Amino acid sequence: MLMSIVAAAANSSTTATYMKYASQLTGRDKACRFTQYFARLLAYLVTRRISLQGTKPSANVLDWLSTLTKIQGTMSTTRKILRSGKFIDFFHLFVRSLHQGSGDEVERLLNSGHKLGMFVFMLADSVGILHSALGLVRLRDPQKVTRVAMRGWWLALVCQLMSGAYQLRALVLREADLNRVRRHLEKDADVMADRECVVEERAVMVKKRAAVRQVVAAALDLTIPTAGLGLLGLNEGVVALAGTITSLMGVQDILSSK
Repeated sequence: MLMSIVAAAANSSTTATYMKYASQLTGRDKACRFTQYFARLLAYLVTRRISLQGTKPSANVLDWLSTLTKIQGTMSTTRKILRSGKFIDFFHLFVRSLHQGSGDEVERLLNSGHKLGMFVFMLADSVGILHSALGLVRLRDPQKVTRVAMRGWWLALVCQLMSGAYQLRALVLREADLNRVRRHLEKDADVMADRECVVEERAVMVKKRAAVRQVVAAALDLTIPTAGLGLLGLNEGVVALAGTITSLMGVQDILSSK
């Protein structure tokens, strides 16, 4: 009986999905990212509750805050180690984007900006982890390296946000064109052309949803480096909530792609 239960659990679709998800570096990163930002959000809520009460927190509450802070630090360091060396991939993608001769010039420029920003972000991030976690590099001003990483991430997200908005605008215009075409086809009773138009409309709708999702994710993620660089006075709760939401969106994207 016990063996049959164990065998059923091992061969279940849930176990298979988990194994496929956990086998991917991106999947593990998103799981760690969610844990990091959710712990950050909980720490903010606990701290805010203490400040509103105006009383001295108990030892248990202080231990809980200390645990949440350690979880944030551990998850952040783990993610940095997992993606160390990733800057080489983004450098390669950046160089390739510069030599793309075809396609929309605006999209190509924004794509290049995104890859350049991620290259700077990942490179500074890797240098920082060599100093803070491994002690292989000594930096006179580690905070300066962190600021460089934040600026690179900010540039990448701005380009991603603009790219998503640009694609969304083009898709909205294309959708309007298809609607006009369909009205003419219905008048002419051209069934075959109308079916082709419907198929293209569905494809546009799929791309439109993806573009909206990209814009929302980029806008939410942009709050993190924007607050880190002091460009906007966002509180810790907003930043933590944004990171938590986009982490869940990333997990959902990975699971839905299987």
